[in-house]
Amino acid sequence: MAQFEIEIKLPLKNLKETLKFLTDQGFQETAQIQEEDTYFNSVYHDVKKRDEALRIRTSTDCRSGISKTQINFKGPKLDKISMSRMELETEVSDAEVLKNILIHLDFSPVASVMKMRKYMKCGRFTACLDQVEGLGDFLELEVIAEQESERKEILSKMEDLLAILGYHMSDTVQTSYLSMLQQKLNKNLL
Repeated sequence: MAQFEIEIKLPLKNLKETLKFLTDQGFQETAQIQEEDTYFNSVYHDVKKRDEALRIRTSTDCRSGISKTQINFKGPKLDKISMSRMELETEVSDAEVLKNILIHLDFSPVASVMKMRKYMKCGRFTACLDQVEGLGDFLELEVIAEQESERKEILSKMEDLLAILGYHMSDTVQTSYLSMLQQKLNKNLL
């Protein structure tokens, strides 16, 4: 069943201060995970051109050392304010086999994004404090909704939380970590 990931993302001025603010608002840490995302594209189905994403994510729990892998497909962004999208994902038992299946279907790995992610929960809200290799620190706020019609109400609540944290919706970005890294690489090549 398709779900809708209602999400905003913003670069952080101070990771420790944001962690304290979130804790003060009732968020509790649920996990610290190292994530490696490998993105794919194809000349037959250009996910980048369609504003979609196809990735294999390998997540390793920093406490237990246990890893798991999933494949994710994200549809186009639903608005010009947030990172909200339809999302399909499922766990897979072998990342290398999945990677080879995609390659045999003419999908090619584009790039990888490495990050350390601290997950925090408060009600329906998940806050992810991300330390992204090559980019810095970010906050992602998300709610998984069953209906796309919930998006406006959820975004309004996210805007209220941002205000408490000292940010505004205008501080958010709609660019994926992959695109940010590619833009940075392109600037360095010039």
